[in-house]
Amino acid sequence: MRIGIDARVLFGPHTGDRTYLLNLLRQFAAMDLPHEFLLFTDRVEPPSLGARGEGRVTRESFPANFRFVRLPKLSRWLYTGFLLPRACATYRVDLLHVQYIAPLTTPCPLVTTVHDVHWKRFPETFPTKDRLLMDIFLPLTFRRATFVITDSYASRSDLVHFFRVPPDKIRVIYLAAEERFFHRLSETERRSVLERYGLTEGYVLFVGVIQPRKNLERLLHAIALLRPRVECCRLVIVGKIGWKTEELFLLVDKLGLKRCVKFTGYVPDDDLPAIYQGATVFAYPALWEGFGLPVLEAMASGVPVLTSNTSSLREIAEGAAVLVDPLSVRDIFEGLHRLLTDDDLRNDLRRLGLERAKKFSWRKTAEETLRVYESAKR
Repeated sequence: MRIGIDARVLFGPHTGDRTYLLNLLRQFAAMDLPHEFLLFTDRVEPPSLGARGEGRVTRESFPANFRFVRLPKLSRWLYTGFLLPRACATYRVDLLHVQYIAPLTTPCPLVTTVHDVHWKRFPETFPTKDRLLMDIFLPLTFRRATFVITDSYASRSDLVHFFRVPPDKIRVIYLAAEERFFHRLSETERRSVLERYGLTEGYVLFVGVIQPRKNLERLLHAIALLRPRVECCRLVIVGKIGWKTEELFLLVDKLGLKRCVKFTGYVPDDDLPAIYQGATVFAYPALWEGFGLPVLEAMASGVPVLTSNTSSLREIAEGAAVLVDPLSVRDIFEGLHRLLTDDDLRNDLRRLGLERAKKFSWRKTAEETLRVYESAKR
């Protein structure tokens, strides 16, 4: 089977969409598959497939069944609507896999991955233009797709509820933490990384794109409540700046948290394990998630987790984290207070979290995705 994949996201910002596709390709490349993979992009050089980011990988270092196909650089909409279907016809592709919005027509079966539709529940957390475009074009994609892959049963319920996608068209395939997060670094290795960011061990950690859905304003209010009660309570926020963030930085000043809240900005993949392992607690009280990959990364890193009791986060955590109401500052505060003051609870959650993280694997994600491809082609 000749499988076409829209691979433009590999060259964009380091987002969940990129992490998803990069890990799928790593697994496909490591498997002895009879399929041919055509990776459609508008760039010249391929990204690294190295599991630990060891330099760039040339086209020649991909397996023989991988082929990068460079298409002209056009706007996002012309690329999706015109170039992708034409490329599928030109290269006689048997199946096309995209994320979210797909061409209105293709000469082959179509599979789309939609990680979540959180803007339907919290529209104020998503840019208006993007929300409108999704609401217009996603229903067309769902009608066209042979199968829709999503990351959790919570997201599957949202697809059925908000977009009336037939349940038998949806396939739930979980994601996973990468192997590098399970590897324990020495104290020297950890400190070497932390010093580059001006950090010392023993902080509350958040990792993710900084945007309203991540609920950082309520987390900051909870940290402000903790400060008089927990000695040296520090919050480290790791992630690139997203949208609607102005009020967040003003809130840090307003709450008097400038000296105890650290924004690192984007952190390269290779540095993340050390930053996770330097944390006392990982806090991820997001309003809504399709999966919440940082929760598994923290568990794999041996860090006790606090996360939300909603959406996929409850589904993924399953008894291995402190769950809180993300809309309640008091609940977030109390959960963090328990974690920071109860050594036995933290030790239990380290063990339970590690066991939970081991139940997910990218190899399984890839194998289940291949089964979807094969079913769509029949």
